[in-house]
Amino acid sequence: METIKNAELTLSVSQKGAEIQSVILNKSGKEYWWQGDSKWWGGRAPILFPICGGMWDGTCTYKDQTLKIEKHGFVRKAEWTLATQSENSVTYSYEPTAEELVSYPFPCRVEVTYALEGMQLRMTMRVINLGTEEMYFQMGGHPAFNLPDFSEDKDVVAYVHLEGTPESVLRASTQGCTEHERFSFPQTEDGLVPVCVETFNNEALIFDKHQLKAATLLNLNKQPIARVECSAPVWLFWQPQGVPTPFLCIEPWYGLCDEQGFNGSIQERPYMQALEAGKTWENDLVITFYE
Repeated sequence: METIKNAELTLSVSQKGAEIQSVILNKSGKEYWWQGDSKWWGGRAPILFPICGGMWDGTCTYKDQTLKIEKHGFVRKAEWTLATQSENSVTYSYEPTAEELVSYPFPCRVEVTYALEGMQLRMTMRVINLGTEEMYFQMGGHPAFNLPDFSEDKDVVAYVHLEGTPESVLRASTQGCTEHERFSFPQTEDGLVPVCVETFNNEALIFDKHQLKAATLLNLNKQPIARVECSAPVWLFWQPQGVPTPFLCIEPWYGLCDEQGFNGSIQERPYMQALEAGKTWENDLVITFYE
């Protein structure tokens, strides 16, 4: 476990999955991060690579090969290497093993840097193509935020303010893959998404097509807890289905699960990122915390 800090925040990260374990406000000890209670969900902020979500029937093809990659990919369960660390930043790296390259035949290095800047956490995601051919991948974040006003006897426990042009959502059902139709999403009179069991009756709200550029989690008084900003084309908001839940996941994805019935190549999967041999892909996810 590595810990970095600045005057405002303290961040702890595990080498397993390079997964954030804690974000604490120094002046009060307030914990922003979900602490992984398995009664609801044991994760905290897994990194999704080389796919986000799942594949229809768990497979796709590449050339004459059938690829089998588990939902959300394999790096979230792996032991990463600590690459560099300073007082307020830390970088981890991971390269797929020989066994993993059988099901995902693209030699590469994945890097994640966490840096504290005032009340902000910047997560920089990099993929370096170490192979001799173009590679295909998806990458995403899955951060889970504590809901300070949570109580099992409350209906609404928080709100989300969406920035961008949100119009409709996709819904994942069978095999965790998306249905063909589009759906409306619940909003209050002032345009906020209420965080409650009813909102997540079909699990995640999935905004694709670059509908969002940022989202702010608000408490019941509609004051900000945390704002997430990212250029990802797909955003998910998730809680376990049908259960009052004390956290919310806000997930920017450079990728998406398959549509139901998909039967194609890895290149044809939705929002695949293509990277030429020797090149580097890099994108940031920035979280601003509020007192």
